[in-house]
Amino acid sequence: MVEKQQSQNDTDLEYSRNTVPQSERRSCFSLAIVWCGVVFVITSMMVGSSLAAGMDFKHIIIATILGNIFLSIVATLNCIIASKTGLSFALLTRYSFGSTGSKVATFLSPIINTGWYTIQSAVFGHFIAQIFGFGTAGEFICMILSALAMGIFAIFGMRIITILGYVSIPAIVFLCLATGIRSAGSIGGMSAVFAYKPTTEIAMGVGVTAIIGNWVTTSSTALADVMRFAKSLKSAIIASIVGLMCGNVLMIICGSIASIATQNGDLTSVLLGFGLLIPSVILMTTNIFTTNATNLYCMSLCLTNTFKLSRRKMLVIVLIIASVLTLFRPYRLNMVFSFLKILGVAMPPLAGILFSDFYLVHKSRYITFEKASFQKWNPISWISWAATVALVYAIPYGLKALNGIILSAVIYTLLMLVTKTQIVRPAEAVSSNDLASDQKGEK
Repeated sequence: MVEKQQSQNDTDLEYSRNTVPQSERRSCFSLAIVWCGVVFVITSMMVGSSLAAGMDFKHIIIATILGNIFLSIVATLNCIIASKTGLSFALLTRYSFGSTGSKVATFLSPIINTGWYTIQSAVFGHFIAQIFGFGTAGEFICMILSALAMGIFAIFGMRIITILGYVSIPAIVFLCLATGIRSAGSIGGMSAVFAYKPTTEIAMGVGVTAIIGNWVTTSSTALADVMRFAKSLKSAIIASIVGLMCGNVLMIICGSIASIATQNGDLTSVLLGFGLLIPSVILMTTNIFTTNATNLYCMSLCLTNTFKLSRRKMLVIVLIIASVLTLFRPYRLNMVFSFLKILGVAMPPLAGILFSDFYLVHKSRYITFEKASFQKWNPISWISWAATVALVYAIPYGLKALNGIILSAVIYTLLMLVTKTQIVRPAEAVSSNDLASDQKGEK
């Protein structure tokens, strides 16, 4: 059975179910702002802190650059597809999973993102309550309000998220640099930072792997939802590389400097330690809001691919669920983190299948989405996905996310070539075949 792709009406300004037109494409700078807003997050600081536990500063810099070069390659592969097609990651999966299969496959991402969104909202609400001594009831209110407040930016889409980035990014950059400089100054300057010798040793390969693992899933999946708005392929590539090689590098390096100087890689806590309450609140707020708003926005695109409700209605439902879940204080439940990490292993193979389908199976050329007809299911995708997840858990070496991308790409390519499966065809060709079949039946 073949499902003919219907174009969406013009009321969806975020183009959640169709191609972003050239008239709505955006500059390299605005896209870089949004992507930097995503990578400016506490977890990158924590990576820098973990590296400082077993590497000197010179080797931290080398590991950071190598890791982000690799991430930039993965991000480039993703943003090339997105900018060429103008499609979200969810819609791109229809070319490899089929129209119905895509709806099932992309539902995994919202489950993961809702979990992390809830945790980060709870963390922020807990932080604000602790700072101002609001107590238990106050903490609950802060957590609920933080989940709702971050969602407002996602509801109003890319334009508002971009504005949030313009306001937040300069503040984040300034506070990160200021904290790193002040931290270094507290132990005698950068010469003391470079002279630092850790008590234990972390191998370069382990350090690079930690950096890659922090962003490989987002770089290979959700990044497409931002870069589909690029005016040109060059703009998409530059914006994605700037976010990683400038934004992510800055966060990791500043986190490592703070950890070396104060034994704490969380810049917010370091600012509090210096007695700078307001700057710490600003850094925490801008840090979490820019990342969480974009993550929720990307989640909404997957949900509209799975369900028939509009993007905004889906977000309202998610925000209600997230607000309620914050009351369980998920940041205290290690089981939640373990569950989300397990689910996270299943996402990279999805990206590997998409890369393989575009670059190898279709030779970097997709039929225009509005002119394409998709089979409902592609069993090859599901076989490849299941086999990859099993192999990822069976193979004890390497980074699971990276292994997932590579293995799924290899398995999917081989099976598609052997079976000669065809999932997408021009809509005109399908209509002609249907007409011919009808005429043959009449005879």
